[in-house]
Parts: sequence; C-alpha cells; structure tokens
Amino acid sequence: MSARGLSLRSKLLLTALGLLAIPWAGYQYVQEMEAFLRQGQENALLGTARAVATVLHERTELFRAAVAAPGVDEHANPYAHPLSTPLVVDGYADDWLPYQGLSVPYGPAQTLPGWTPPDAADLDIRFLLGVRGDHLYVLLQVRDDRVVYPAARDREGRGGDHLLLAFRDPDGHYHGYRLATPAPGWISARRLDAPPGGAWAEPRIRGEWQETTEGYNIELRLPLALAGDRFGFAVADADDPQTRRVETVVGSADPRAPDTLGSLSLPSPEIKAILRGLERSQARIWVVDPRHRVLAFAGSLGPATEEPRPGAQPEPASLPRQLLSGLYRLILSPPAAGFDDAPVGAARLEGQEVDRALEGRPETRWRSVSVRGLSILSAAYPVRSGDQVLGAVVVEETNSDILTLQNRALENLFNVTLAVFLAAILGLLWFASRLSARIRRLRNEAEQAIGGDGRVLVTRVGGHDAGDEIGDLARSFGNMLGRLQQYTRYLEGMTGRLSHELRTPLAVVRSSLENLELSELPEASRVYTERAREGVTRLSTLLARMSEATRLEQALQQAEREHFDLRALVEGCVAGYLDVYPGQSISVELPGSPVALIGVPDLVAQMLDKLVANAVEFSDAGEPVRVRLAAGPGSIVLSVENTGPELPADMEGRLFDSMVSVRSRRDPAPHLGLGLYIVRLVAEFHGGSVRAENRAGGGGARFSVWLPRDAGA
Repeated sequence: MSARGLSLRSKLLLTALGLLAIPWAGYQYVQEMEAFLRQGQENALLGTARAVATVLHERTELFRAAVAAPGVDEHANPYAHPLSTPLVVDGYADDWLPYQGLSVPYGPAQTLPGWTPPDAADLDIRFLLGVRGDHLYVLLQVRDDRVVYPAARDREGRGGDHLLLAFRDPDGHYHGYRLATPAPGWISARRLDAPPGGAWAEPRIRGEWQETTEGYNIELRLPLALAGDRFGFAVADADDPQTRRVETVVGSADPRAPDTLGSLSLPSPEIKAILRGLERSQARIWVVDPRHRVLAFAGSLGPATEEPRPGAQPEPASLPRQLLSGLYRLILSPPAAGFDDAPVGAARLEGQEVDRALEGRPETRWRSVSVRGLSILSAAYPVRSGDQVLGAVVVEETNSDILTLQNRALENLFNVTLAVFLAAILGLLWFASRLSARIRRLRNEAEQAIGGDGRVLVTRVGGHDAGDEIGDLARSFGNMLGRLQQYTRYLEGMTGRLSHELRTPLAVVRSSLENLELSELPEASRVYTERAREGVTRLSTLLARMSEATRLEQALQQAEREHFDLRALVEGCVAGYLDVYPGQSISVELPGSPVALIGVPDLVAQMLDKLVANAVEFSDAGEPVRVRLAAGPGSIVLSVENTGPELPADMEGRLFDSMVSVRSRRDPAPHLGLGLYIVRLVAEFHGGSVRAENRAGGGGARFSVWLPRDAGA
C-alpha cells in the first residue's frame, strides 16, 4: 500500500503561505517609518520647548517666589494648586474630591516649637490650598480624637480648638488672624493684633466649620490680594472641655512670628498669558519651578475639534474599510479622541526629563498611557537667567498623528496584501484544482486502459495533446501501453502458434512410434517406445487444452445469448457427472422453481465442468462434492465445495488467473492451470464474478460464481 502524503493542492497552499513574507516586510517598513517619525517629533517638540523657554529667559520677576523661597519643605512652603472646578464654601470636602491626592499631611513632625507633639492618633491634619480666579481657597481636614469648641463668651477664641492664619501682603505688611467658633457653622477671622476685647474681624475672609465623624473640616476663601507671597497656618488643639486649654499647635509656621512664614507659591498669571499666546493644537505646555511645582500650563492633548460646515456630508468610508472595520479595530490602535492624562489641578510635574532640564540639560522622554498604542512625548528645556536655572518648560504631545499615519499605512498595506493574497490563493486553488483534475483523469484512464484480465484496452489516454509536463506524461503512458499491448498480443497468439507448430512434429513422432510398434522389437526396447508414446499423449493433451482456452476466448466474442433454465442445466450436468466419476459422491441442492437466465448454456455447462473436475480432483476419499444453486432477489449464486486441503492464503486472489495452479502432489496428468481461468472468462462474459475461499468449518474449499439476477427472464 503506497504512503499517502500531502496533496498537490496542499503543497501549493503551503507554498502560497510564503506570500505572508510580503506583509511582514511591509510591517517592518512601517515600524521603521514610525521610528523615524518619532525621532522627527522629538526634534520638533524640543524645538518648541526651546522657543517657549527663550521667551521666558531672563524673566526673573516671573519666578521670584520660586527662586526666593527658602528651603524646599512643602510643609513650610505651601503651593496653591490651580482649581479647574468651582467650589462652594460650606465646610464639606465633596467639591475637593478631584484634588484629594494633592493634600499635604501635617502631624507630630510639624509641631510648632515650644509645644508638646501630639500622638499621631490624637491629631492629624490634611491641608489643601488652591487658587481659582481672584480667590485663594483653603481646606483643612482635621482628624481629632476630641473636638473642644471655645466658650461662647470667649469672643477672641483663645481657648479650645481654633485655627491661626498669617499672610504678608504684596506691600510687605503682616496680617495674622484667629478663626474659631463655639459651634459648627460660619466662622470669622479675627486679627491677632487687635487690642484686648477688640477682636477686629476680617470680612474678606469667608469660612465654614463642619464636624465630621473623625473630627472637623475648615473651608476658607480669601482674596488673592490679601495673601501676598508669604503664608503660614497653625491648628491649636485642646483636649479638656472644662479648661479648654490649648495642649499643642501643629502647622506650617507660627502665625505670631512673621519671620517664620513660608513662601506662598501661586500659579503665575503672567506666564499663563504668555503660554496662551504660544500654545499649539494637541499639545500641552507646562512651566515648573526648581521644585517641580507647576507655575502655569496651557493646552490639551486632545485632538482639535473642527465644526462641520453647514450642509457638509461626512466623507464615506471606503468599501474595504466598511467590510474590515471590526478587524481594524481589533488589530490597530485608533487615536483616542479627547485624550488627556493630566490630573485635574496638577500641582507638580515629575519625570526624568524634568529633572534633566532643571539641571540645565534639555531632555525628551516617551511614556505609555492606558490607551492601547498611545504614548506621550515630553520635551523639557531649562529656563535660565544667566547661569541660574529659574525653572523648566515642558511641552507634551501624543503620538496620535503618528498612529493615524501608521494605521493608514497598515490599512493600505493590509488591503493590498489581502487582495494580492486572495488573488494568489484563488489562482493557486484554480491551478491546483485543474492540475489535480488532469492528473486524476490521467490516473483513472491509465487504470482503465488495462482490463481485469490483463489485456490492454486503449493505448491513448486523455491529455496527450497538451504541451506541458502532464501532456508528456500522458504520451509516455500511451507509448508504454502501446508496447504493452503488442507484447500482450504476442503472448495471446503464442498459444495458437505453439499448437500449430508442435502439431506436425507430434504427428511425425506419433506415426514413427506406431511404425516401431509394428516391427519386431526386443522387450527392453518396447519399454522405451511405450514411454515415448505416453509423453507424446501428454503433449497432445496439453496442446488440446491450450487450444481449448484459445478457442473459448474466440468463441466468447461470437457467442449469441439465449433464454434457458439454469436449474435444469445444473441438474442435467450433475446427473452426467455421476457417470463420469463413478467412484465420487456428488450431491446437488437446487431451488424448487426454474431459474431463468440469459446467456450461453454450453459455456455455463463448460464452466460447471471445470468447477466439478477441480473439486473431484482435490476432494478427500469418501467425502462428497456439493453443488448448490441459489437464486436471490438480485443475483444467482452457483457454488461447488469439497472437503480436502485448504487454499493457500496467498493464492486465493490468483487462482482464476491464467497458467496458475496450486497442485502440490505429483500428478501424471498434465496441468497448465487453465481450468479456473476458463471459469472466470465464462462468469465475466455473463456479467458475473468468481470467488474462491476456504470453508468456514475448515478442511476444504468453496468456489462460487455470482451471476446478475437482472439477466434472468
């Protein structure tokens, strides 16, 4: 059995997969193009940052608070964060939720000198300072294990829990205030330098005190004009509700000591105005001080939105894009519309590029964000005043334009590749199917060119006129079949030629032996002549049987069919076998009604003669030969079986071929193995088939002939 490998179509399909190298090469080119575009974007964005920094060079007055601030402690030097949402001063922290991550903690470490530090569990403060418009907003979230309000008669609020604030206004004047209330609600700011019993109130400071489950909140609003450039606060905490004595004070500075006030850093409106004049679409510009605090920013990373023209229709998507839109969304990274990753009211800007710029070296950095495929490029450039670094300009931009170009290139590459690949696959499939069909047709015609008896039926197969390799193969098959047909005809005619050529010499030998027998010969010589005569007889028998097979083949070509009763034919033949083989028991099983058949009765009788003769020859002594005729709805089965030696396993399929014999014992009668060959010829002439098999019970063989029932009358 030949090994089954890959079909021609499978091999061609595997070869077609080599076309996948085309999109791979294109994708590599697009990736390299993205690297070049990124490099160009870095250079362009760094140039923008340099241009903005050039505008701010030597503008020391814009960075005065950042440059003059002593130290870098954010607890002592608070920063007012830009607020992008409106606030309602009500003492609740709901409006501040977007900015909670910017709050600064104050605890025992920030206890003012001269006071006992509290336990962390007793007092904890979260401080938030913001600016919106012309006002400064303050939120203190105080976690206090015991809230002690000042006495109602204590107008100055010197006892109990209270808040101290201090500023230095733009004119350099100090202002200190105490904020206290005997109960939750509105609170007023009273000046620290008021005379006893005076407690002057500051109406420009608006405040609310609200209790919480863990302590209390204080929310304030005051004009920026009042704040100036110095700021300090402190929370006074009392634990004994009877004495209301202050136990500890925690804050950024001692509001009673103007020299301890820290610097107040505010977003610069001058810088913001400059940035607004320089801002560009889909870019964000930051200006930070040496402590990374944001002084101003402008712009957005989202794409610019264009108002549609009245009556303008959106450009329709191409057919490939409509069909493959889902696939594009799956494998490509569409730019994010309106994307902006900056935290609301961002107060500090961190990053390697910012650190390098504040050290005096320009730097760029890419960073990934949550949107697939999207990255942000930051370009930082130092702002100088002489050799001093005043701050840094950071310009940010996304790679959305690069993604758009890359996606468009990948879409075009995918469309072209898909079209080429589909065309190549369809072409190869058509070619492979046509090639396979031609090869299968050639195979089928080559198989049918030789009949079941080994004769060559045709010498010309389909496709011999083609000019390609399959045509060469078809012509080679035709030449081979022609030579095989000539050789088969030579072998078929050899029997007749041998019979004709040997008949005359045998007649001469036979007549010579007969003349010798008439003459006086010694007894010893007669033995030899007798042996010669027996040999001549055997040769004559062989020639007769060879001639019989040849005559049968010729008779089949000229035989005329007729209607006859197969049951009566078998019954008559078996009755004759009893006389021919008197020492052999032969039984017959016949159906109860006639079995009509269209054929040649003499040939069927000759076929049965060969089967019975073969069975008698191989049957064990004393065992009967059984002849059965069975007529089914679709076929007629004529079988002959005998008890005796079994058929060799490797000979069952070859017994009905010409010149094949399985006789293993010496037999004085000549045998050429033509008897069962004649059986097959007769069966096939009648449209039937033959089969030889060992008996189911063992010990013997059964020879069966199947004849089609549709040949019956």
